[in-house]
Amino acid sequence: MKRNALAILYILITITSWGQKGFDIGVSGTVNSTWILKQNNYGTLAPFQNEVVRRSDMNYKALIGANVGIVLGYNFTDNWGIRGEVQYDFTGQIYDDNFTGPATIPEGTFGSINQRVNVRRDIRLQYVQVPVMAKFTTTKWEKEKIFVCLGPQFNFRTYAYEQVKIAGYVYKPDSLAFTPGQKFQTFDFGLALQVGADFFIKPNFYIETALSSYIGLTDLNGDVLRQLDWYSKNNVSYRSSHNFRAGLMVGIHYILKKKENKEELLRY
Repeated sequence: MKRNALAILYILITITSWGQKGFDIGVSGTVNSTWILKQNNYGTLAPFQNEVVRRSDMNYKALIGANVGIVLGYNFTDNWGIRGEVQYDFTGQIYDDNFTGPATIPEGTFGSINQRVNVRRDIRLQYVQVPVMAKFTTTKWEKEKIFVCLGPQFNFRTYAYEQVKIAGYVYKPDSLAFTPGQKFQTFDFGLALQVGADFFIKPNFYIETALSSYIGLTDLNGDVLRQLDWYSKNNVSYRSSHNFRAGLMVGIHYILKKKENKEELLRY
């Protein structure tokens, strides 16, 4: 009878050890669909003779980005905790469109009223990003747990690149007299959201998958872009630009928590 009672006690201790209380450390990576929202052409289409074309917006083209880094957190209870990440992020935007010519650049005049000219604008940015989020985790299941993380994210730009091509030739509009570093802010602030599931391999070791997203709340553009005359035919006054990205996140985590002294319990 005593052995049966101890066996039941041991099982209960083992089951409750699947709780998440304690320090959490891990690594994660995300593959994103990345966008820069409300980005005007800023003189990109100045070589075109047609004024309507010169003020046109350009079509967005999908771009795949990514980030990778470490995750640190503390779970106050089995349901609630705080989570911070330090990651290196690759993001940006490609704009690609065809416009009615002619367009005159140093390499010559291309297109006509009956022939369109391709324009491609390629922006690449890199950040050290630091989200700080509250985390809620369900406790309905023992080894699979749904979670939601939400909180502010701080982004520190480390790299900026921009290239414009017209009719396949690299073109440098007046706006490119400024460096990409001048055209985009070095700091970006926004909101991070993660919704996913933790799959426990052991009581303190789990694999994580989630949908991860970020929306910038501050204006991405630097002062030099705010002062340019060329906007778009639909927005003749300045409008701010914002980073946005969403993708699939995968990580592995280890929970550091006090070990139960099960041997002492079995002595009784």
